[in-house]
Amino acid sequence: MAYRMMRDERIDLKSRQGWLKSYTEAARTLSQVLKEREERDWEKRLRVIEEYRKRAGATTGLSGTTSENKTDPQPREGSQA
Repeated sequence: MAYRMMRDERIDLKSRQGWLKSYTEAARTLSQVLKEREERDWEKRLRVIEEYRKRAGATTGLSGTTSENKTDPQPREGSQA
């Protein structure tokens, strides 16, 4: 509505300037809100990744490998060891 009012040539210049100011402030506020929402979304994604890495790090232990991936100390049948 503010955009339409500021473009209406039937309204006096002072009123149109007031509508322009309202339109500009609304656009600036909306941009700020969207920017803050995007930052919160990125922070949330980062927390999820950090939690995933914590859980993955806890399951791998200090060696960095899971128990299924550890090598067998004894050679398998048919291998050259």
